[in-house]
Amino acid sequence: MNNNGLVPRPDNAGNESSAIRDRFVRVVRDYIWLCNVVAIAILVVVTLLTLSAETNWLGDLSANLRAQWMLGLIATAVVTCVFRRWRVLPLHFLLLAIHLPFFTSVIQQKTQAVTTPAITVTTANVFTGNTNYAEIESQLRSADADVIAVLELSSGLRKHLAHTFQKDYPFSLVDSQDNGNFGIGLYSRHKLESAELTYFNDEAIQSIVAVAKVNERRFQIVATHTFPPMGKRGFSHRNRHLQMLAKEVRNLQKRAPDTPVIVMGDLNLTPWSPFFANFEDTAGLQRRCHSFDITPTWYRYPVFPFGLVLDHVLTTDDLACSSYDVGTDAGSDHRFVTVGLKFTTAAVSPD
Repeated sequence: MNNNGLVPRPDNAGNESSAIRDRFVRVVRDYIWLCNVVAIAILVVVTLLTLSAETNWLGDLSANLRAQWMLGLIATAVVTCVFRRWRVLPLHFLLLAIHLPFFTSVIQQKTQAVTTPAITVTTANVFTGNTNYAEIESQLRSADADVIAVLELSSGLRKHLAHTFQKDYPFSLVDSQDNGNFGIGLYSRHKLESAELTYFNDEAIQSIVAVAKVNERRFQIVATHTFPPMGKRGFSHRNRHLQMLAKEVRNLQKRAPDTPVIVMGDLNLTPWSPFFANFEDTAGLQRRCHSFDITPTWYRYPVFPFGLVLDHVLTTDDLACSSYDVGTDAGSDHRFVTVGLKFTTAAVSPD
């Protein structure tokens, strides 16, 4: 009782405010957990879909997105821990166990730094409709490569590069296209002892097979660009291209076993697809990059979750990676990839 003899009333307004706040917090927590459950369900579906990657184009597409699924699994696992839903965590571990083995090739990569690589190569998918020729040339020059493969080469870019650029890269073989995205060119600072246009599975999609002599050492170089594996036709087309390419690489090794083979280009395939490992094994090649490097070389939107590693440099065992660089935006949806290569200790003496 106060000095006026009155009993104080309960603070109903404060209690109501607290109750509203509590209800709001519960609603938000329930919504976040519901979103997490939905995300986990989606991750279960897409992970199971990857198990059919070798026979189904949607499974292959999902397998090429493993890096994104891994990020999603880590994020949902964090939310699961925050909510203390421990019974759900084993599901995350199971899904991660399905994806992780496909990243072993990236984890095992070793970069052997040297002052001067035996050869430096660049693969550049410039996009046919890209008219930012000055920036393309600038990035190609910055790469300072011995041999450059230019994919989706248009007649406009071909004419542009035929001036000052080709003074620094006087040896070349080019086949430009304005209709479609399969023009190709190979530019070299060093003499090309041989160079020819060829194709794997489709005459309209040219590749280049060449022999370059750099610092008294010969290198067999294949520049190629596969068909995008969208739909059954595209999926089958790309896979057939890879099979024929692997056979050609084996033939190159048989004809000149002491000459390293370098394959570079846009394979429309990430290292996390089972087709990538199959191609490496069949062709006797290995992708060259930094350890743990999953920097995208193609972007739908210019941020990591919306990018894929589609452009590669692969070599036989007598070469190892000494440097690896992914370029910046040059007006294409792809980024240029430059790799410095050195001979391994098993390499034979010069010709």
